[in-house]
Amino acid sequence: MTETIPSGIRLKNLIQNHHAEILGREKNNEKFIHLYSIGTYWVAFEQSAYRLNRIFGTSEISLFRVASLPDYVVMVSVPYDEVVACFRRYIVRHGGPDYKVLVVSSLPIECYCKWHMDTVKSVL
Repeated sequence: MTETIPSGIRLKNLIQNHHAEILGREKNNEKFIHLYSIGTYWVAFEQSAYRLNRIFGTSEISLFRVASLPDYVVMVSVPYDEVVACFRRYIVRHGGPDYKVLVVSSLPIECYCKWHMDTVKSVL
């Protein structure tokens, strides 16, 4: 875990510099959790966020806007150590210090869409 750059700055840089790539991964994401380390937390977006939130019910949920999208982007964050402890329960398809892809069961897109809509309403 890199702690020289504060988590908030790492998150800002991740979203600012990689939002198109991240949202591209989520566009047709049927069975993965894409996780990004921001230091003290792992974060996931959109469909990955939905799956991560199902695993960690106590996760933190945040919303942000991207100028090119009509709706809010949902982000879920979970403390770094809690996520690392769950890695052994899942197949880690891609691993690096700041990015992991976990293989999980497929869930119907309708469930994600309802969660997204309900989450945005509850946060706003």
